[in-house]
Amino acid sequence: MGRFKGLDEGTGSYIIPDADWVDIARESAAATKDIPSDFVGVIPDLIKAREFWTAETWAFWFMYVAPIVLRGRFDDKKYYNHMCDLVAIMKTTLQFETTRTELEDLRERVISWVERYEEFYYQYDATRLSTCLLVVHGLLHMVDDILRAGPIWATWTFFMERFCGHLKHALRSRTHPWASLDRRVVYLAHAAHLCAKYDLEEELAPLPRPGKQDGPSSRETIFPGYPLSYLRSCCIPRYIPGKDIRLRVARYIVSLIGGQRTNIGNALPAIMPAWGGVRIGEGGDTIRATVASKIRLGASHERNTSYVRYEIMEEDHAGHDRRTVNYGELQTILECSFTPDPRWKYLGGTTLLLALITPVQTHGIDATSEPVVYKDRLASVVVDLRTVQAVVGRIQSRNTWGIVDRSNGLARTLFTSNEAAEVSEEESEHGI
Repeated sequence: MGRFKGLDEGTGSYIIPDADWVDIARESAAATKDIPSDFVGVIPDLIKAREFWTAETWAFWFMYVAPIVLRGRFDDKKYYNHMCDLVAIMKTTLQFETTRTELEDLRERVISWVERYEEFYYQYDATRLSTCLLVVHGLLHMVDDILRAGPIWATWTFFMERFCGHLKHALRSRTHPWASLDRRVVYLAHAAHLCAKYDLEEELAPLPRPGKQDGPSSRETIFPGYPLSYLRSCCIPRYIPGKDIRLRVARYIVSLIGGQRTNIGNALPAIMPAWGGVRIGEGGDTIRATVASKIRLGASHERNTSYVRYEIMEEDHAGHDRRTVNYGELQTILECSFTPDPRWKYLGGTTLLLALITPVQTHGIDATSEPVVYKDRLASVVVDLRTVQAVVGRIQSRNTWGIVDRSNGLARTLFTSNEAAEVSEEESEHGI
């Protein structure tokens, strides 16, 4: 690993030792269980199963996994920073909307990146000319291509790779593989002709994946004031919070209406139904709280979707309110109903959905803009469910955890119903 066309480092120091690559491959593959399946299918072992890596896998790994697992691996940090600059360039190109000003800024960043690439790897040595790849030079034309043809996501070729995947799953015969492929293509053509001739797009369209429909399903519940929070099953209707949780709920209520925390805590309802999951409406994420997760029972095959990004208003040193980005593990969602009592002020007669979260120490850094790692978990807090913005993934690397946050609205490939089934087969083959 880490070798290119037999070249050494020259005057640089960028080669990562083979032993480190073994650790990087292991950490990358192990991260699959802590990354929601909507983010990426399976991350196979980078060394032992690289033939299973697709363009989508490489793109996700480079943008979200590499900044974490390669952190601190280079002798000189300039190589790591150079890689992260390319990640930032890639994310800019994947924005759904890009202004002319952003494109001109992108042009300058690309030029700077290519110049440093030549300095670090070509080193202006004719014997290292093979490092000057055509794809690197092509980056210099990328902004002009975007201006002519539109955003990168409008012209990428992931759909062709996915189509080849559909054909691959038709290979059922070892003796007549080409006949199987031909039959699959013919069937797809028949379906396309039926759609075009009889206007059957809706009838022949694949069913939406569970939890991906626009509105709430019959198994999801909406509460007044929470139009985009679709609570899911696995509710504990007679949940009685312990003293510690009640004090945390009371602290949050005091921040809303004032009063003494002890008095508020004593007046809170004794029973607060606990919900195990929520789906955020309008195309948002599906989050499964720890209380409903099988992982706590030892199920190793389940993806962990309990870590979330939430944003709250906090007062800075100057006394001004500012919005802070936080990450943590969603333990459960509490349904707290208030009686129409004057002590509750404007909360009287209403129901609050409260998220019990165990935060991690990220110092308010936004993981969509730079790599964020943490070691420590903080004391649990209670916040309004509406502050929860998205589900996030995690990657363990050495003694730290990195955050994978895709909530910044970048274009990305999505699995349709049929593709989701195929991915599940691949996961089972790899033991995920």
